[in-house]
Amino acid sequence: MTKWLSAMSLLVIAGANADPVIIPAGEYKPAVLLDESVDSVVMPAFKLDPTPVIYADYLVFTQANKNWRRDNIAAVFHDGNYLSDWPSADTIPAKRADSAITQVSWFAARAYCSAQGGRLPTLDEWEYASNYYLQQQGLSDKAYAQLLFGRHSNPTAYAKQSIGHDAEQLMHMHDRVNEWVEDFQLLLTNGDDTDLLAGSCGDSARFLTDYGDASYATFFRYQTRSNYRAQSTTSTLGFRCAYDME
Repeated sequence: MTKWLSAMSLLVIAGANADPVIIPAGEYKPAVLLDESVDSVVMPAFKLDPTPVIYADYLVFTQANKNWRRDNIAAVFHDGNYLSDWPSADTIPAKRADSAITQVSWFAARAYCSAQGGRLPTLDEWEYASNYYLQQQGLSDKAYAQLLFGRHSNPTAYAKQSIGHDAEQLMHMHDRVNEWVEDFQLLLTNGDDTDLLAGSCGDSARFLTDYGDASYATFFRYQTRSNYRAQSTTSTLGFRCAYDME
């Protein structure tokens, strides 16, 4: 009976998530230029989950999609640490039901979003939504940089914090986990030449549009993402899903 009640509680938590947020169409200037000939990007409207996916949601997904259970996932889709913090394939860590799910590979994140009728956001979509979020929250460049660097100073502690389930606007873009994007492998590239992976951070800094607090903080996020492989599973990397407008 206790086990049944526990499962039901998780379903209630997972079912309480809010609808995706509509990110209106617009134009933004990336803080880091991946193509030096393009200094602004026109974005169509799309929808994005207000918060990162939580453990309770992901447990429901693995129960319905057995191929993505920890004990069934194909080795090609992860690095060996997939959901390694779960006590068992059917049990999430204590007191983490409403924390952002981590130790999930790019492959697994894509599968989860597809099962929800969505997809991973593109790099441009995520960064555009990040700018929208900063405006929505009224955060200054300095406050944004402090928020982001604060998380990077102790990323595991930030990742373990809980997440609200009834958000009606974007939340936790910068203060819980780093997040997968669909085209993460294109980070800090110039044409066919990968800059960051082949050179130094100093070399890559020439792609910054300016050297203010906000741009440098954003660059740091780009640099961190560039270290991942599609199979990577870390304790500080999660995701949220995007959806096309109907």
